[in-house]
Amino acid sequence: MAGQSIGGLLYALFSGQPLVVLLTTAPLALYTHVIRGICDDYNLDFSTFYAWTGLWNSFFLALYAFFNLSLIMSLFKRSTEEIIALFISITFVLDAVKGMVKIFQKYYYSDSLWSYSADRTPLKSLLGLGASLNTSFHSALNTSLLASPQGLASMSGHPSYHASRETAVLSLLIMLGTLWLSYTLYQFKKSPYLHPYMREILSDCALPISVLTFSLICSYGFREIKMSKFRYNPRENLFKIAEMHSLSLKAISSAMGLGFLLSMLFFIEQNLVAALANAPENRLVKGTAYHWDLLLIAVINMGLSLFGMPWIHAAYPHSPLHVRALAHVEERVENGHIYETIVNVKETRLTTLGASILVGFSLLLLPVPLQWIPKPVLYGLFLYIALTSIDANQLFERLALLFKDQASYPPTHYIRRVPQRKIHYFTGLQILQLLLLCAFGMSPLPYMKMIFPLIMIAMIPIRYKLLPRIIEAKYLDAMDAEH
Repeated sequence: MAGQSIGGLLYALFSGQPLVVLLTTAPLALYTHVIRGICDDYNLDFSTFYAWTGLWNSFFLALYAFFNLSLIMSLFKRSTEEIIALFISITFVLDAVKGMVKIFQKYYYSDSLWSYSADRTPLKSLLGLGASLNTSFHSALNTSLLASPQGLASMSGHPSYHASRETAVLSLLIMLGTLWLSYTLYQFKKSPYLHPYMREILSDCALPISVLTFSLICSYGFREIKMSKFRYNPRENLFKIAEMHSLSLKAISSAMGLGFLLSMLFFIEQNLVAALANAPENRLVKGTAYHWDLLLIAVINMGLSLFGMPWIHAAYPHSPLHVRALAHVEERVENGHIYETIVNVKETRLTTLGASILVGFSLLLLPVPLQWIPKPVLYGLFLYIALTSIDANQLFERLALLFKDQASYPPTHYIRRVPQRKIHYFTGLQILQLLLLCAFGMSPLPYMKMIFPLIMIAMIPIRYKLLPRIIEAKYLDAMDAEH
């Protein structure tokens, strides 16, 4: 959180496109896990090896920026960008599903619970669950919201909660409830209720409202049921520089190889997310600064590497959603179909600057009250991000066409220009590329995941060399066009 706050502040102040949001993404967490495994296998100091890998990554990123290699990203067509974007959305869904599966394995199918349930008949189990829910509701009504944290964990000197199958069922309901409330509020701007300004506020604040609501429900409404929460491991010295001289030349050379692969991931994701934020349909007025932003990312992560903080780069779908939140959107009707179009965007540094400052202040809220946020709430947040990120994704729209009657197809530009069979061929080829990304990006083998950036780069020759042999170039260009 400290690294994200510091890096976000620097990026908000000095970047060419401040609407881009910086985060530590899942691939970066994977690289950190791989580095930890290498250090354990070869008895290397993790903080030092991590720092050298980050420094090599920053070195290569600086080279990419100095030689204007971001121009290569122009070879990524819209269809390729949408494949990668949909892959990221799928990873959010899988993270939520995996987390919920672990909760069910621990609390619902755990062997330690069989003895608990063996002594109870099905009728008694149902009565026990009803009594538990009834007690929790009465406790929520009779207890002040200002109760101390100790009061949440104990009552009369002993723990007041119990871990059983109720935990798994409640976790599932909390996750789905968070998803429902956040997405409902996100779509509230389309409803006829309240003033348009209030609808816009509720839509923009859908995430914090849903997280706070269901966190309070878990902490107070069901305090007797133990929920899975994140552990907090504080560091004694947050700004401790790694001992760079403790590694051998061989280890430093190995870090260079990892840093090169890491720099390719940074290069692709940073430029790809920036391109999605700068998409023509967003109607941004201010110009782009891909190379300057890439150099700034290199400098920021160089400092984070030295202090052992997590790396950060442009995050999807947070950056496009940030642009969307600052946009003035209108609904228009064409041939009986309603679609949304962005009229203008409030291009400002204040939103990312304020968000980074608030992230820094959130360190003061650890461990309490941030630890009161249960994991199922965050899993619902992942599902919400995945669901909202598929808006305006043409790959998902074309995939939905397979299940629609041809008479109900929307009057998009590619439907008017491309035969239906060619559209379905193109969609099928995109699905195959998506499966290829999933095979490498979601492989259980960590070292196989490390070459994931190479697979993304390999999609360029697939688009320019292989696909034109199957579908005519004019149809490919029409489906890759913006309008």
